[in-house]
Amino acid sequence: MKKLLLILAMAVSTFGLSAQTEDSPWWLTLELTNNKLDYKWYDGMFNFGELDNSGFRVGIERYLNPSFDLELGASYGSLVYKSIIDGKVADLDLRFAYKLDNGYIFKRDSKVAPYLFAGFGVTSFSKIEPIYEEFNEGTYKMIPLGAGLKFKVVENAEINMRAAYKKSIDNAPNYLQYAIGVSFSLSGKKDSDGDGIYDKEDMCPTEAGPLENKGCPWPDTDGDGVLDKDDPCPTTAGTLNGCPDTDGDGIKDSEDKCPTVAGIAKFNGCPDTDGDGIQDSEDACPTVAGTLNGCPDSDGDGVKDSEDACPTVAGTLNGCPDSDGDGVKDSEDNCPETAGLASNNGCPEVKEEVKKVLELAVKDIQFNSGSDVLKSSANGSLDQVVELMKAEDFSLELSGYTDSTGDAAKNLDLSKRRANAVKQYLMNKGIAASRLFADGYGIVNPIADNNTAVGRASNRRVELKIIFR
Repeated sequence: MKKLLLILAMAVSTFGLSAQTEDSPWWLTLELTNNKLDYKWYDGMFNFGELDNSGFRVGIERYLNPSFDLELGASYGSLVYKSIIDGKVADLDLRFAYKLDNGYIFKRDSKVAPYLFAGFGVTSFSKIEPIYEEFNEGTYKMIPLGAGLKFKVVENAEINMRAAYKKSIDNAPNYLQYAIGVSFSLSGKKDSDGDGIYDKEDMCPTEAGPLENKGCPWPDTDGDGVLDKDDPCPTTAGTLNGCPDTDGDGIKDSEDKCPTVAGIAKFNGCPDTDGDGIQDSEDACPTVAGTLNGCPDSDGDGVKDSEDACPTVAGTLNGCPDSDGDGVKDSEDNCPETAGLASNNGCPEVKEEVKKVLELAVKDIQFNSGSDVLKSSANGSLDQVVELMKAEDFSLELSGYTDSTGDAAKNLDLSKRRANAVKQYLMNKGIAASRLFADGYGIVNPIADNNTAVGRASNRRVELKIIFR
């Protein structure tokens, strides 16, 4: 029995399924059987090695609809189990089969057709020799319940494998009947191409095809290896699920805005070479990633690096800082925090009358040799400077100097004290110290000849320079 099952299973893998239809409603079934007493399931019912219970079965099947068949069958065989029972058993039953290949659960042209069945019948026991239980020989009512599989072997023929549990209604022994055999169509309907669809209903009787396509093979109109039913572009050959994809970027040409240049789905098939999220056609710098219209802008000032005079420092003037907004970049602006004129290096223009007051004050600021005490001759001029500083918004740089006589180090200190003397005078008049920047430079930068008394007197000075801070 085991070898027979193996041979039939191997054969099934090479054949398609044939089944009853309205055009082939009548089938004859011939089967070999093996009966197993329902006494100990682990010993009797599933012991396939014993052939003492062999027999046969004959049945007539009638197609009703895609889900149901009706079968009338009879069987005869032995029922032997150790010393429990030894006899013959015959039965006759009428069964309804529910087919799972009905188009709802499995396809009607499935290669394997499982089914379930139930019905009503009678069982006759004869030549019974029971040991542990006595019951009379005779005929008893029973209900057959079971399941099976059908496989096609040739046109209009099937292999049938099933198991039926025969439950007695009259308290007779219950038993399990295994059966394997063949079923033959009695209608003689022809299926030339063996696709399970009879020639009468087959639109392509000489070419095998599925039931969904009326027995015809699915076409491949464009010859690209993708069947028309699965091909979104059935009339145009293509490699992308049957559609053309000229640039091979995984986006079919009909949806690709750049069909000849590989791109990405985000841009409908158009490229973004530098991967900065801006497609090449809109990217001012398509080969260099950047955030400003696709170009680098390292300092984030809205001026791309290639046009930014200060690419690493944010600025508004050609990409450079211009803190006071006067059109002169800070690096070239002598007054970076105060708006001025480009012609004046970014500083505000100083009025002529202001310049004259400062020039006069410089001339009037005098010191005795070796002294940091201002001569009173400077008071009037410095008072005018005070009035200007109160009226105008500027600061002063005070630079002290000495003549060349004496020690250089001492002269440097003296020059600083002279500059601070002027600073102190102005502060005493109400000018904030934050607007005054004093320093000394000693004997450097003489404005007159140190070899004469007049020249040395001129060199003992403090210069005043307007600054904006």
